[in-house]
Amino acid sequence: MNSQKDEHKIHKSACTPASTLGEVPMDTLIHIQSFMDPLDIIALRQSSKTLASATLHRIVWMDALRRVCAGHEVSVLTYPIEKMSLRDLEHAATSPARFIAQISKDWSSRADGGLVPAFSTRLLQPRLPKLTPGHLGELLLMRLVPGGRYLVTTSDIGRMSIWDLGYGPAAILNPYPLLSTVLANTPTQILIQPTKDGKGIRILVYFTVFIQTQITVFEVSPAATQPVFKVVAERRVPSLTINACALTPDRFTYHCDFLITTWNFVEDTSATVHVYQRMLNITVTPTTIIGQHAEGIVVVDIPPLHPTGTPAAEAIVEPITPLPMLSHIHAVLGDVSDLYTTQSDWHSAPDVPIVIDCFGILVDGTNAYARCLIKTVPGEDLDLPCALPVLMGVTRVPPETWEVDFYGRLHFAGTHLVRTWPTGSSVMINVAAVPARRQIVFESKTSLLWEMPPQGELWAYDLDPMSGRFVTLASPTEIRILDYILPNM
Repeated sequence: MNSQKDEHKIHKSACTPASTLGEVPMDTLIHIQSFMDPLDIIALRQSSKTLASATLHRIVWMDALRRVCAGHEVSVLTYPIEKMSLRDLEHAATSPARFIAQISKDWSSRADGGLVPAFSTRLLQPRLPKLTPGHLGELLLMRLVPGGRYLVTTSDIGRMSIWDLGYGPAAILNPYPLLSTVLANTPTQILIQPTKDGKGIRILVYFTVFIQTQITVFEVSPAATQPVFKVVAERRVPSLTINACALTPDRFTYHCDFLITTWNFVEDTSATVHVYQRMLNITVTPTTIIGQHAEGIVVVDIPPLHPTGTPAAEAIVEPITPLPMLSHIHAVLGDVSDLYTTQSDWHSAPDVPIVIDCFGILVDGTNAYARCLIKTVPGEDLDLPCALPVLMGVTRVPPETWEVDFYGRLHFAGTHLVRTWPTGSSVMINVAAVPARRQIVFESKTSLLWEMPPQGELWAYDLDPMSGRFVTLASPTEIRILDYILPNM
């Protein structure tokens, strides 16, 4: 009889679920955290001693950092995850969320007229090794590789260099580049994306050569013992100017002379479609090109790509009917004088949204932008394109955001999207999420990120929300590096 009772007790104990999280097996707690955002893991730590212990396993923060870097593909390049300490892993995983929280604070809670305070400022005065022929020239363009450690610059003499800024703000700056190369002319733009293995970067530049434009794609691994620039693709375009372009995984799409060409530089295939407007900007999905011009938006599917140089690749595809012009996005804006928004060139994960922001003025005179999400069109209707922009909502921005020269690229930082733009003597930063559902108005925060010194002139800058790092030209021969996140103490 007693043995039956004991058997019942054992059976009952095995089937009774844990009444609190503290009774959940440690392996299960670790697995649960693999689905949580970094700041939620920090909150879990404050619940009890058992849960705090569960958050102190290396695997928890290794997984968290990998999730944060998903779509950024910077883990191998900037963060050697397997070699990082637990404290460094936690610091890197929570950096984007802490940067967003700092930017999102109300202006009234800040000193200096709402300026976001930087934790540290360093000055880099670039030099070239003595045995390097030529000179550095005056710096013109710069791009931060996501993760914030590496910086790509070009100068007025066509010299392209990569610099190591270090992981944290306490790193000593090396005034000499990791490597340099001299191009045939000064590049118009720098576009970057990760290599397939995530251990390096691709750098795409284009510049004028005689009466043509040359496009060159390099691959380089900055973390290698002896990094080198490797040319992996080149193409000549019979035009002096590329009006608009977009870099997507393995593809470069560009518009000139009323033609839009998509070139797969890995397979060296291409296709060209005829459009009837001068594009101010283009946004590209795997199937579709969304072009912005002075009067609206046009949408055209990418034709099948063919080997470059063949008659099929050289043929210009004509739309059956005039391209559809969509006005629903602009209808909410009373005046749209500048539609220039730039597609992100780095992010390539399938779950990273493709977004277009259209800046304008509402009927009440308020500055605003309309956020549009590119969505796939279901079905196989031949009369519809494969993707269309959908207006998700409108958000108001301060008056300083209007009448600027350009609106910067859209950066992805965890659950938020970040955009910066210059306003004459300063840089504004806007933080917002993609609305989950269509709505009339959605919330965003705009802050003053940086003010140019009184003696400053025209300058270039770039931002990396992953590390909270901002770089700008202090002069044509000096780079200022600002870090907005406290270092790992």
